[in-house]
Amino acid sequence: MSAQGEAGVQEANKALARRWFDEGWSRGNLQAADQIFAPEFLLNGERVGPAGPKRSVWSRRAAFAGLRVDVGLQVTEGPWVASWYTARGTHVGEFAGLAPTGREIFSEGIQLWRVENGLVVEDRNVFDTRRVIAQLLAPDGPVPGRGPGEAARRE
Repeated sequence: MSAQGEAGVQEANKALARRWFDEGWSRGNLQAADQIFAPEFLLNGERVGPAGPKRSVWSRRAAFAGLRVDVGLQVTEGPWVASWYTARGTHVGEFAGLAPTGREIFSEGIQLWRVENGLVVEDRNVFDTRRVIAQLLAPDGPVPGRGPGEAARRE
Protein backbone atom coordinates (compact mmCIF):
# COMPACT_ATOMS: atom_id res chain seq x y z
CA MET A 1 0.00 0.00 0.00
CA SER A 2 1.30 3.46 -0.82
CA ALA A 3 2.14 5.90 1.95
CA GLN A 4 -0.79 8.03 0.82
CA GLY A 5 -3.14 5.03 0.91
CA GLU A 6 -1.91 3.99 4.37
CA ALA A 7 -2.40 7.53 5.68
CA GLY A 8 -5.99 7.45 4.43
CA VAL A 9 -6.65 4.14 6.19
CA GLN A 10 -5.12 5.46 9.41
CA GLU A 11 -7.31 8.59 9.28
CA ALA A 12 -10.36 6.37 8.69
CA ASN A 13 -9.38 4.26 11.72
CA LYS A 14 -9.14 7.39 13.88
CA ALA A 15 -12.56 8.51 12.65
CA LEU A 16 -14.00 5.08 13.48
CA ALA A 17 -12.78 5.39 17.08
CA ARG A 18 -14.13 8.94 17.41
CA ARG A 19 -17.46 7.72 16.02
CA TRP A 20 -17.79 5.05 18.72
CA PHE A 21 -16.88 7.46 21.52
CA ASP A 22 -19.46 9.93 20.22
CA GLU A 23 -22.30 7.70 19.06
CA GLY A 24 -21.84 4.80 21.47
CA TRP A 25 -20.48 6.25 24.68
CA SER A 26 -21.76 9.84 24.61
CA ARG A 27 -25.09 9.35 22.82
CA GLY A 28 -25.91 5.78 23.82
CA ASN A 29 -26.51 4.60 20.24
CA LEU A 30 -25.78 0.91 20.84
CA GLN A 31 -26.79 -0.08 17.31
CA ALA A 32 -23.67 1.68 15.99
CA ALA A 33 -21.66 -1.21 17.47
CA ASP A 34 -22.97 -3.50 14.73
CA GLN A 35 -21.34 -1.23 12.11
CA ILE A 36 -18.08 -0.66 14.01
CA PHE A 37 -17.12 -4.00 15.61
CA ALA A 38 -16.41 -7.26 13.77
CA PRO A 39 -18.45 -10.37 14.70
CA GLU A 40 -15.21 -11.92 16.08
CA PHE A 41 -14.27 -8.73 18.02
CA LEU A 42 -11.88 -9.37 20.97
CA LEU A 43 -12.03 -7.25 24.13
CA ASN A 44 -8.85 -7.67 26.19
CA GLY A 45 -8.35 -11.09 24.59
CA GLU A 46 -11.92 -12.38 25.02
CA ARG A 47 -14.20 -12.87 22.02
CA VAL A 48 -17.32 -10.79 22.72
CA GLY A 49 -18.41 -9.54 19.29
CA PRO A 50 -20.42 -6.30 19.06
CA ALA A 51 -22.48 -7.40 22.09
CA GLY A 52 -19.48 -6.77 24.37
CA PRO A 53 -19.19 -3.03 23.66
CA LYS A 54 -22.98 -2.72 23.81
CA ARG A 55 -22.99 -4.22 27.33
CA SER A 56 -20.14 -1.98 28.45
CA VAL A 57 -21.84 1.19 27.24
CA TRP A 58 -25.25 0.19 28.60
CA SER A 59 -23.90 -0.55 32.10
CA ARG A 60 -21.80 2.65 32.31
CA ARG A 61 -24.60 4.86 31.02
CA ALA A 62 -26.95 3.28 33.58
CA ALA A 63 -24.46 4.22 36.32
CA PHE A 64 -23.56 7.70 35.02
CA ALA A 65 -26.17 10.12 33.69
CA GLY A 66 -25.04 12.58 31.06
CA LEU A 67 -22.01 10.44 30.31
CA ARG A 68 -19.74 12.29 27.91
CA VAL A 69 -16.58 10.79 26.47
CA ASP A 70 -14.24 13.06 24.52
CA VAL A 71 -11.25 12.01 22.45
CA GLY A 72 -7.96 13.82 22.91
CA LEU A 73 -4.78 12.63 21.26
CA GLN A 74 -4.93 9.85 18.68
CA VAL A 75 -1.92 8.00 17.24
CA THR A 76 -1.88 5.35 14.53
CA GLU A 77 0.57 2.76 13.34
CA GLY A 78 -0.38 0.19 10.73
CA PRO A 79 -3.79 -1.27 11.66
CA TRP A 80 -3.57 0.12 15.22
CA VAL A 81 -5.17 3.32 16.52
CA ALA A 82 -4.59 4.58 20.06
CA SER A 83 -7.00 7.12 21.56
CA TRP A 84 -6.59 9.02 24.82
CA TYR A 85 -10.02 9.99 26.13
CA THR A 86 -11.72 11.68 29.06
CA ALA A 87 -15.06 10.69 30.58
CA ARG A 88 -17.48 12.76 32.64
CA GLY A 89 -20.86 11.97 34.11
CA THR A 90 -23.07 12.07 37.21
CA HIS A 91 -23.21 8.96 39.39
CA VAL A 92 -26.89 7.90 39.41
CA GLY A 93 -26.69 4.09 39.46
CA GLU A 94 -24.60 1.41 41.14
CA PHE A 95 -20.96 1.37 40.07
CA ALA A 96 -18.25 -0.91 41.48
CA GLY A 97 -20.62 -1.86 44.30
CA LEU A 98 -21.20 1.79 45.26
CA ALA A 99 -24.73 3.12 45.57
CA PRO A 100 -25.52 6.33 43.64
CA THR A 101 -23.92 9.44 45.13
CA GLY A 102 -25.09 12.13 42.70
CA ARG A 103 -21.47 13.22 42.30
CA GLU A 104 -19.96 14.32 39.05
CA ILE A 105 -16.91 12.31 38.03
CA PHE A 106 -14.02 12.89 35.68
CA SER A 107 -11.50 10.30 34.58
CA GLU A 108 -9.45 9.23 31.59
CA GLY A 109 -8.26 6.22 29.70
CA ILE A 110 -6.39 4.92 26.70
CA GLN A 111 -7.92 2.62 24.12
CA LEU A 112 -5.87 0.65 21.60
CA TRP A 113 -7.80 -0.77 18.65
CA ARG A 114 -6.75 -3.05 15.80
CA VAL A 115 -8.86 -2.36 12.71
CA GLU A 116 -9.15 -4.67 9.70
CA ASN A 117 -11.25 -3.98 6.62
CA GLY A 118 -12.98 -1.04 8.32
CA LEU A 119 -14.08 -3.00 11.43
CA VAL A 120 -12.57 -3.17 14.91
CA VAL A 121 -11.28 -6.68 15.57
CA GLU A 122 -9.41 -6.12 18.84
CA ASP A 123 -9.48 -3.68 21.78
CA ARG A 124 -6.95 -3.31 24.57
CA ASN A 125 -7.72 -0.50 26.99
CA VAL A 126 -6.94 1.00 30.35
CA PHE A 127 -9.40 3.23 32.21
CA ASP A 128 -8.63 4.92 35.53
CA THR A 129 -11.42 3.28 37.55
CA ARG A 130 -9.57 3.98 40.81
CA ARG A 131 -9.85 7.70 40.11
CA VAL A 132 -13.63 7.35 39.71
CA ILE A 133 -13.97 5.35 42.93
CA ALA A 134 -11.84 7.89 44.83
CA GLN A 135 -14.16 10.67 43.65
CA LEU A 136 -17.24 8.71 44.70
CA LEU A 137 -15.81 7.91 48.14
CA ALA A 138 -14.36 11.37 48.85
CA PRO A 139 -15.67 13.21 51.92
CA ASP A 140 -17.69 16.38 51.41
CA GLY A 141 -15.69 19.19 49.85
CA PRO A 142 -13.61 19.31 46.70
CA VAL A 143 -13.71 16.08 44.74
CA PRO A 144 -10.24 14.64 43.98
CA GLY A 145 -9.16 13.64 40.53
CA ARG A 146 -10.34 16.54 38.40
CA GLY A 147 -8.39 17.45 35.34
CA PRO A 148 -6.15 20.51 35.29
CA GLY A 149 -8.10 23.72 35.62
CA GLU A 150 -11.42 21.97 36.32
CA ALA A 151 -13.25 23.08 39.40
CA ALA A 152 -15.33 20.47 41.17
CA ARG A 153 -18.99 21.36 40.74
CA ARG A 154 -21.00 20.32 43.76
CA GLU A 155 -24.48 21.17 44.93
